[in-house]
Amino acid sequence: MIRSTFLAATALAHVFFLPPSLQAEPLKATCWNIEWFPGGYPNASKRDQTKQLKGASTVLQKLAPDILLAQEVTDERAFEKLATAVPEMKVHVFSQFLESDGKTVGPQQCAIASTLKANSAWFEAFAPTADLPNLRRGFAFAALEHPDGGLMMFYCVHLKSNRGSDTPEGAQDVADTRAESVRQIIDHKAEMEKKFADQKIIGWVIAGDFNTNHDGQFPVCTVVADFEKAGFHNTWGNTPKKDRATWRSDPDPNDRRFEPTTFDYFMTTGFKKADAVMVPDVPRELSDHNPIMLMLSPE
Repeated sequence: MIRSTFLAATALAHVFFLPPSLQAEPLKATCWNIEWFPGGYPNASKRDQTKQLKGASTVLQKLAPDILLAQEVTDERAFEKLATAVPEMKVHVFSQFLESDGKTVGPQQCAIASTLKANSAWFEAFAPTADLPNLRRGFAFAALEHPDGGLMMFYCVHLKSNRGSDTPEGAQDVADTRAESVRQIIDHKAEMEKKFADQKIIGWVIAGDFNTNHDGQFPVCTVVADFEKAGFHNTWGNTPKKDRATWRSDPDPNDRRFEPTTFDYFMTTGFKKADAVMVPDVPRELSDHNPIMLMLSPE
């Protein structure tokens, strides 16, 4: 186990920690649910906000991604400070999803930042339906310019949690909610293909905390399969389950209700098929999720 962990960490270092002068053409994307950032919990103290910001900044400095897609961010100014950990990185979009009352901005938002130029960026809430009148959250979207020309389209999402899924009816409701979210993202992609029809689109990335996986752990949930049917590549498809436990559960075994599992994903189309990598050894105090990374190369 020690040997395999060492080899994984060494391989990651070779891929992601090269000096800029030696980096290959691919761009580095990082996806990270930073757990109630800043602070790590709701209404965190200033001390804990500063502590998490400092720790997360250290992680980003080492990873030096070109694109950052973050979830569970509660404060836009704090996220802007976090982005400065990577030279020339700027925040392109920070969502303002509303709570169920339709007035209050929710505490957990999605954000996209990068070192690239943005053609455009915005967020959209999922539209409620007759069957799902309380559909919440949405997606952050950014059309980023590739250094060699053309656009790369990014979606950052945080799909419905598993709360309430402990009964068959509840599990189906959660699955239906996520499936509708996926449908609306795919519909939006079709709209963007028309909107940007006069420009070259290199590829598409959907990344975030899906709160589900393709392991059969959530039998009625179809998120990953739905994206694959729409032509997206599952970047975890070749990775053993033990090497992609992105959600880390509770650090105290006495409080642990669930075992670590895969929740965080990159789905791509238009880019060369590549495998995502989970970043190891990130302090648990920074988040219950490990960051994941992906190298993006045009086909």
